[in-house]
Amino acid sequence: MKFIYTALFTFFYCCSFGQKMPDYGLHSVRITDTDRTILAEIIPVNSNPDVQSTLTYYWYATNKVHTLQGGFSGRLLNGAYTETYLNHNTRTLGTFKKGLKDGTWRDWDERGILIQVVNWRSGIRSGSFSFFNPDGSLKESGEYHKNELDGPVIFHESRDSSRVIYYNNGKALNGKPRSLFDKINIFKKKPKPGKGHA
Repeated sequence: MKFIYTALFTFFYCCSFGQKMPDYGLHSVRITDTDRTILAEIIPVNSNPDVQSTLTYYWYATNKVHTLQGGFSGRLLNGAYTETYLNHNTRTLGTFKKGLKDGTWRDWDERGILIQVVNWRSGIRSGSFSFFNPDGSLKESGEYHKNELDGPVIFHESRDSSRVIYYNNGKALNGKPRSLFDKINIFKKKPKPGKGHA
C-alpha cells in the first residue's frame, strides 16, 4: 500500500511540472523611475534587424530603456510599451517592432490631456498625426510620409479659424499644389495668339 501511495505521488508530482507553465511576464520588464513607471515587452525576435544608421533603436539593459541611433546593445523592445506618471495616469502608449516605433503612439500630460498622436512605420513617422493644445483642443493635424510633412497640414488657430499649408516631401509650397488632372486637362482653354503672331 505504501508503494502505491509513493507511485501515485510521484506520478502527480511529475505531471504537474511536466505541463507548460503560463507566461507571467517573462518577456516584459517593469522599471520604476523618479517620475514615471515603464512597462515594456521584450518578446524575443526571430532575427536581429538590419540596423540602419538613420533610425533610432530602443533596447533594454541594466534595468533601463536605452536609445541609440544606428544600433543597439541589449534586448530590443518588441511589443507593447506603456509609461505612466506617478499619479497612475498614462504618459505614453505605443508598440515597438524589433526596437523601432511602429503603429500609433499617443502621449498625454500629467492631467490626462492628450498631447499628440503620431503614426510610425518601422521607426519612421508615416501617416496621420495630431498635436493638441494644453486645453485639449486640436492644434495641428496632417500627414507624414517617410518622416517628412506631406500634403495639407491644418493649423487650428482657434475653434473657429484655421489655415492650411501644403507640403511636398517636407517643403512648404506656395498655395495649393496643382493636381495631375489640372496638368493634363484637355478641356482647358488654350491662350489665343495675340496680334502679330502667325
